[in-house]
Amino acid sequence: MLSKADTETLSRIGPGTLMGDLMRQYWHPVLYSWELKSDGEPVRVRVLSEDLIAFRDTEGRPSFVGENCPHRGASLFFGRNEEQGLRCVYHGWKFDTSGACVDMPNEPPESNFKHKVRVTVYRAEDHGDVVWIYMGPRQANPPGVPQLEWATVPTEQRKHLFKGIYHANWAQVFEGEVDTSHVYFLHSRVRPEDSPQLGLYHPDRSPKLDILETDLGLMYGARRQEGDGTIYWRTTQILFPGMALFPGQADGTGNIHMYTPIDDTHTLHWGVNWHPTRVIPGERTLSQEMSKIPDHHGLGPMRKDMTGKPFANWWPVAGPDNDFMLDRETQKTGSFTGVPTIRIQDGAMFWSMGPIMDRTKEHLGTADAAVIRARRRFIKMARDLRENGTVPAGVDAPELWKQRSCQTWLDAETNWKETLADWHAARSDVLPSVRGAAPPSVY
Repeated sequence: MLSKADTETLSRIGPGTLMGDLMRQYWHPVLYSWELKSDGEPVRVRVLSEDLIAFRDTEGRPSFVGENCPHRGASLFFGRNEEQGLRCVYHGWKFDTSGACVDMPNEPPESNFKHKVRVTVYRAEDHGDVVWIYMGPRQANPPGVPQLEWATVPTEQRKHLFKGIYHANWAQVFEGEVDTSHVYFLHSRVRPEDSPQLGLYHPDRSPKLDILETDLGLMYGARRQEGDGTIYWRTTQILFPGMALFPGQADGTGNIHMYTPIDDTHTLHWGVNWHPTRVIPGERTLSQEMSKIPDHHGLGPMRKDMTGKPFANWWPVAGPDNDFMLDRETQKTGSFTGVPTIRIQDGAMFWSMGPIMDRTKEHLGTADAAVIRARRRFIKMARDLRENGTVPAGVDAPELWKQRSCQTWLDAETNWKETLADWHAARSDVLPSVRGAAPPSVY
């Protein structure tokens, strides 16, 4: 259970809020790089409750500017992206990627007024096929973009899996990553003997957690007993404030989920996988399939009628107005939930809690230990920043973000933290396992 005051602290991310100030210390992913073309169409986005317009100038530089022109408040979404800047169509004022007004054609030639006016602008950078934003106070000299392994390997060794919007507050969405015990319920199949395409399965559904605090957030190992005496470990690294490295394939392929808070009640969800040493085969198109077999990675197809909203192309068809495509017959005979795709299953749960869940009504158990630890640390970091000016974990150490998680099988007496340390810190490309790369087909 969390108090009402602490719930407010954790959930609200607008300008001037405790958590909003913390969030603004970090870089956040906003768009795929291909969504912004040089001198192409401006794009509406909303990040941390601020409405912004993204564009890429003639030289290929990305930028995020406040949506409203500082002249009379007209939306720059309607602007002309041309010749190194974005021009407001109302009176022709033009702004470059630094926010400076470079042309004010409705003023007399001798006027120097343009040198006194700027549009709100935030730092932007392309990294790993993604445009990132930094909204913090150090705009002149921002911290480095996190050097996550997936973003630094060659392009052919990574694959962007999906992106889409959840109808829920960032904190309850992100806590889904911190909670490992839901995996073999929400994402499971009804009968263990059926195909793994229908969902996951493991006979031990009450894992024992070993939780560590790290320089970047939290890491935990979830321990499950195997019938042959070995231990099945699922390790997860929680990188504050909105990323989770969760167990990938047993061949060393990594997975990351990223969460960009749009506003207090909507969150943008991303998925990427990568391999540290080899090419990831297959198509590079995003997974937007949806069927009664929930083994697809994504959020399904996107709606086509969201013109006028931020991230207009990233609102999934499966949502509250159609019960997330719940199929009761599939629930009886196939997947545990009857909801298609793992990500849509998550989305249904997050939305069903309410836009901002009432944590005073929770009853948390031992399986929720990592959730409790994450909440406490988030709130402490936000208060330390406000009261003492303490720069939060990882902000000024972008090189530390080269981390991994894994699923693997170890002997019962093996110390998982020591054995997996080099793998987790990307110092070794050999994933320790007593079972090799192939997990049992029952999973």
